[in-house]
Amino acid sequence: MITSRVLRLPRKPFVDLDYARHMPAAYVERVKRTVPRKVFGDRFGAPDIKMYYVHPDDYLPSHKRPWEDKQLSSHLQRADKYFSSQLSQQFFNLRRPKSQRIPDTEWTFFPGDLVQVMVGKDKGRQGLVLTISRDTSDVIVDGLHTRLGEDMEGSEKLGVDKTLRWQEQPLSVSKKQVMLVDPNDESPCEARWQLNPAGDEYIRVSTKSGYEIPIPSQAKVTYEYLQPENYIEVEGKDTPADAVLERTYMPKVASFEQEIMEDMGIKEERTPKPTFWY
Repeated sequence: MITSRVLRLPRKPFVDLDYARHMPAAYVERVKRTVPRKVFGDRFGAPDIKMYYVHPDDYLPSHKRPWEDKQLSSHLQRADKYFSSQLSQQFFNLRRPKSQRIPDTEWTFFPGDLVQVMVGKDKGRQGLVLTISRDTSDVIVDGLHTRLGEDMEGSEKLGVDKTLRWQEQPLSVSKKQVMLVDPNDESPCEARWQLNPAGDEYIRVSTKSGYEIPIPSQAKVTYEYLQPENYIEVEGKDTPADAVLERTYMPKVASFEQEIMEDMGIKEERTPKPTFWY
């Protein structure tokens, strides 16, 4: 008799620590307006025809979140132009951006990391990462690589004086415009994922010195709580953890009708005819 053992592999941090980890994937794609508006199927073996709100090749990734007001309004305007061009049977020029998304297994930057800027007027200076963008593989460093811009666009139309402030600009990770800081000698370095000596957790280590670069607590911040371990359940609103983990479903080999009859105490005395599946 051959026996097998189920291996429980440790979960990799870059799977959980994403900017949209607390957002449903379907919602993120919907606000991008890249989901099909309608799908025409059953075409006798031919591929399905998909009518999109905006074609996926036309989506222009940005370091801003797709559900923000400005990004969402621009996506809606683009969807209206795309739909009107389809109705009038006009040619619609797709933007087809060349995004350089780094694979998840190679991504090592998180909010709160200490990094060093490698280009521009702030070359050689170090700062903390504010936000990351996985679509464009960019990061924004607090107070570095800034540009003077308007604080609020269209303020003159509202009768408010135009105000300027220094705004952080994204830095590309794929082009090595920003690098992590080695905790050993505080110099720029690259990082990789590897298993810890116990083999139960993936850690981020410097390829230069081999020292571990801990993941900052800011990387676990969401809109609902700052840190998972410090979250306080609200009585009457949050479902208790004991009730969530309670096992209430017991699988059984029975149809829906048979389960209803069992709950209502109805006994079936008839013998069902055999059914065949082809």
